[in-house]
Amino acid sequence: MTRVTLFWGKKGLVGLETEGHSGFAPEGEDVVCAAVSALVQALLVGLRDVACVEDAECEMESGTENSASFIRVKWKEDRAAELDLLTRTVALSLKEIAAGHSGYASVSEVYVS
Repeated sequence: MTRVTLFWGKKGLVGLETEGHSGFAPEGEDVVCAAVSALVQALLVGLRDVACVEDAECEMESGTENSASFIRVKWKEDRAAELDLLTRTVALSLKEIAAGHSGYASVSEVYVS
């Protein structure tokens, strides 16, 4: 199962983690993993190239040669409000994927101070 954790601060979303593989289909054919990966990549591009967030952090650990089994992305809370449109869109999209593929993807939310 692909597990997504959304981290919320007082001003909005401040990070997310994805871990694991969905098991929906064989590697290279798994649309659930591909959808989650595409959204996280879009978030990274949006943070870096659209919002110009230079201090966003990204950590990845590879599970296999072709795919990461763990990704963590976080940014400073003082940017959360201005990034809300981008980050909330990604968060809601990840929730939709999980809702449509229960047993293969899940989303949990953590509130940090």
